[in-house]
Amino acid sequence: MIMDLKQFKENLLLYGADVHRWPEEIRNAGLEALKNSSEFRFLVDEEAKFERILKSRKYEEPDSYLERRIISVALQIKKNPPSSLGTFLLELLAEFRLPRPALIALSVLIIGFTIGFLDPIASAPTEQDPTTLQAFLYYEEEIP
Repeated sequence: MIMDLKQFKENLLLYGADVHRWPEEIRNAGLEALKNSSEFRFLVDEEAKFERILKSRKYEEPDSYLERRIISVALQIKKNPPSSLGTFLLELLAEFRLPRPALIALSVLIIGFTIGFLDPIASAPTEQDPTTLQAFLYYEEEIP
């Protein structure tokens, strides 16, 4: 069995830089490919360097208060949904941190929509005259 570059890279990632530790069925093909190619030897050297770096890395143990801090923060989170639309909107605005001009514009927009929807009948015209397209396009009287 002859191992190509793609297979060699896959096996290198799966089994590590020590080709002698690869599974028996692919070990001989890997050793043969390694013996015949400088590119494969370079890949093995790079993988070996990477493995040494990973082995030398140490991680920090979390402090003994980490568990208590996580639990205390989790207990402080509100478990009840907002009780009103106003509370919901206030929490929503607090979450997004908008600049002052944007907050003013948003407030004016909300107030405008509220006023417009409070009494929609008052804003609709009460008397409608039928207007044809031709009369609209060829209006010749003076506009008051």
